[in-house]
Amino acid sequence: MNDSLNSTASSGNLPRKFVPEPFAMTVVRLSVFGIVFLAAVIGNFFVFTAPLGNSRLRTFSYCLITNLAISDFFSILWVPLILATEELKSGWIYGAFLCKLINPSQVVCGLVTTNVHVAIAADRYFSIVSPLGHSCSHFRYRRAFIIVSTIWIVAVICSLPSFIFRQALSVTFKSGRKIDYCHEIFPPMNADSEHGYRQMYSVFLFLVNYVIPISISTVLYAKIILHLKKTKLERKKLGRKFSQSSRASTKDTKVYCNDSTQLERRFISMAIVIILIFFFCYLPYQAVFLLAEFTEYTVSWKYVRILMNVVYFLTWLPNALNPICFGAMDQRYSKAFRRICFVFQDSSDKDSKSNQSGSLSRQARKVTYTNV
Repeated sequence: MNDSLNSTASSGNLPRKFVPEPFAMTVVRLSVFGIVFLAAVIGNFFVFTAPLGNSRLRTFSYCLITNLAISDFFSILWVPLILATEELKSGWIYGAFLCKLINPSQVVCGLVTTNVHVAIAADRYFSIVSPLGHSCSHFRYRRAFIIVSTIWIVAVICSLPSFIFRQALSVTFKSGRKIDYCHEIFPPMNADSEHGYRQMYSVFLFLVNYVIPISISTVLYAKIILHLKKTKLERKKLGRKFSQSSRASTKDTKVYCNDSTQLERRFISMAIVIILIFFFCYLPYQAVFLLAEFTEYTVSWKYVRILMNVVYFLTWLPNALNPICFGAMDQRYSKAFRRICFVFQDSSDKDSKSNQSGSLSRQARKVTYTNV
C-alpha cells in the first residue's frame, strides 16, 4: 500500500467539482466502521492474549496467527485519526512525526499480514505434504523465532521508501488560509517523468503485498487439498482390507487419528477462509489504486471520492472478520475466548459482590449506631 486512498482523494490530482458522498451514506459508513473498529480491537486483543493461558496455542502455526492479530490490531488503531482529518477536511493536523509514522507503519503491518498468510500456507504444506521430521523442540522454537523475525524485518525493509519520502507539506491559498498535507513525494526519475519512482514503488508493493503472496498461498493450499483427498482415498482402501479383529485392536488409534485429522482440516479450512477474505476485500483497493496511479480518467471521475471511501473501508473488514473466524472455526480459540470472557465476568461479579458487601456493612453500622 503506497498511500491511503483517502489521502489520494484529498490530493491535488482530483478535480474541484466532484460528487460528494451523501450525508446518509457517510453516517452509515462511519457507524459501520465504528463497529468494525471495536470488533477488530477487541477480537485481535483476545487472539494475541489467548496463548498466555493456553499452551496449545503456542505452536508455530498459532504463533503466526498471533503475529497476524498483532499487525491487524496496531494497523487499525491509526485509522480513526486518518478518518478524522478526512471528514473534517482540515488537512494534516498531527505534525511531521506522525506523518512519518502512521501510514508507513500501516504499510509494515499490511506486509506482515500477507507474509504471515504465506508462512501459514508453507507451514501447513511442509507439515502435511512434505514433513521435514524435525521433532526437537529447541529447533522448533529457533525456527519460529527466525521466521517471525524475518517476516517483520522484510516488511520494514519493503516499507522504507514510504518512511523516507513521506513528508508534511504546508500549502498557502490565495485567501491566506494555510493547510498542511501528508503525502509521499518521490524524486523525479528524469525531466520528463515526474512520478516515475512513485509508480514503480506502487507496482512493487502490488506484487509483493498482493499478487505474489496470493499466488503462492493458492498453489500451496491446492496441493494440500489434493494431498488430503488422496490420503483419504488411500485410508478407505486400506480400511477395507482390515479384518474385524484388527479394527477392534486399533480402535483407539483410529479415534486419535480421526480427531487429529479433523483438527488439521479445520485449521486449514480456517486459514483458507481468512486468505479468501483478504483476497476479496483487498482486490477493489488494489485495482482502484493502480488505476489512480496510471490513468488520469480515474482521478478525474466525478464519483471517485465515493468509490475511494468504499474501497478503503473494505480493506479494514478482514481486521474484524479474522478473529470471528478464529473463534468460530477453531476449537482452541473458541475455548480460549470463553475463558477470557469468564475471567472478565468473574472479576466484574467479584467487584459487584464487594460493593454489595460494603453497602451491607455500612447499613449494619448505621443500625448499630441507631440502636445505641
